[in-house]
Amino acid sequence: MTRAEVLGQYHVDERGVIRSPGKFEGEMVYVPHFWEAYLDGTADRDDGTTLGFDVSSEDKQEFPELKGHRTVRLRVREDGFVVEV
Repeated sequence: MTRAEVLGQYHVDERGVIRSPGKFEGEMVYVPHFWEAYLDGTADRDDGTTLGFDVSSEDKQEFPELKGHRTVRLRVREDGFVVEV
């Protein structure tokens, strides 16, 4: 999912936080991108609880909020929300 796709589907505030109700509410704009990567079978790590993704230079170019990140880790809560940990 590209930044444009995320911005087209969700209300994102000036800090890059998704404010639309739903499974990504309160998370950073890049979380749906990595969740979609997981759904496509491209998570770099999956221990059954936490999903891990290595942040590429392309990811940082698409989502400048990732500056300084080497990895993104996601977890699905019991209520179905996807959260960065």
